[in-house]
Amino acid sequence: MASLKQFCIVFNKSSATYEPGEIVTGRIIIDATKEKHVKGLYFTVNGSAFVHWLENDAIDDIRSHSFSGKEEYFNFKHNILGISASQTGHTISHGRTEYSFSFRLPCDIPCSFEHDTGYVRYTMKVVLERAFKFNHECKAAFSVVSRFDLNLYREKCFAIHDETNKNFNCLCWVGQGSISLQIMVPCTGYVPGQIITTTIHYTSTPDIPIRKLSTKLLRTAHFRTLSNTMVHKKVLKKNRHMPPFPTHGRITSEILVPPIAPSDLQYCSIIDLEYEVIVTVHISGPYSKMKRHYPVLIGTIPLYRPALTLLHRGVASSTPLVAQPAVVTTSTPGPSSASNSPLQDRITASTAYLDIPPPSYEVGSSETPDIRDIHESEFVFGANIPFSPKYPVYNYPAPRLPNERL
Repeated sequence: MASLKQFCIVFNKSSATYEPGEIVTGRIIIDATKEKHVKGLYFTVNGSAFVHWLENDAIDDIRSHSFSGKEEYFNFKHNILGISASQTGHTISHGRTEYSFSFRLPCDIPCSFEHDTGYVRYTMKVVLERAFKFNHECKAAFSVVSRFDLNLYREKCFAIHDETNKNFNCLCWVGQGSISLQIMVPCTGYVPGQIITTTIHYTSTPDIPIRKLSTKLLRTAHFRTLSNTMVHKKVLKKNRHMPPFPTHGRITSEILVPPIAPSDLQYCSIIDLEYEVIVTVHISGPYSKMKRHYPVLIGTIPLYRPALTLLHRGVASSTPLVAQPAVVTTSTPGPSSASNSPLQDRITASTAYLDIPPPSYEVGSSETPDIRDIHESEFVFGANIPFSPKYPVYNYPAPRLPNERL
């Protein structure tokens, strides 16, 4: 592709992150070293989910079984130069040429997600069609963040106040004792950027020493096909507390929620996400550990706390976007005049009425090494670049226990 210095897609949002129903705008940049006669120029936009994994045969370890599944949310094509140009041809001049584009995303589509076993991915591909020659192609991925408003699920974001006790006995009654735990979590609904505060009050007898105490944020991903399900667990964050542990004590563990996809992955039937906080007390000697599991919801809009309204004055004032079916508008050559203001990178429609500061966008921990499809050429511009979805991250405190300060 030496005849092209540059062939790429630039989204007008620097974060390249959008909500369902939002209009996506940007530019297609072509920088040619010489005049090029082409048959046509068009782009396609695709949103789909895909899962795939291998499992060893239960009898023959040499054999393996392949499982895969796919669902498509939308796929459409738009001719940038028009239908007439594809019949008569078109000349792209030497140097840099820009074509603006815009299209609207459908409403009921799931949030972007990347994993080794499967993904929910949204891509745009531009094809420079040439007669009797290989086409020039470029590709780019963008993030979609579906709303998961925790305020609509307040009944599921309850506080945790859990008490448990365990007695330990050893041979000949040597080392007999017990441990009592009181575990408190102020709520079970969070967004990335918030801190999950777990307070643990413990009481142990001298013969039952605590060796370690840990808290984890665990993600469980379910990947489904028509005939099988793969379950993958990953510890996203972990805190450890080491000795000394007196016989009575209180430990406060804080876990910062990283940029991650929301719970459930709504509108996707082949991938499901669950999150939970796990508290584990490790005990010295021959005793088993104590472990407690607490499911939590991860959303994209935080629980509103009226008491914090005066603490956060940066309230966005834009009007909500109107979600409509995907419609492509006509693109015309020439540089785009759209602004790259940081205000365009904020989800204001979801948070303005709640007086919640708009989020920033941060790259998640899950990454794909490339965005190439199975049958796609390795010479597609941009297809071999790693991609990681971005998720909204809030600077807005999570609910606290009644005796804690804001």
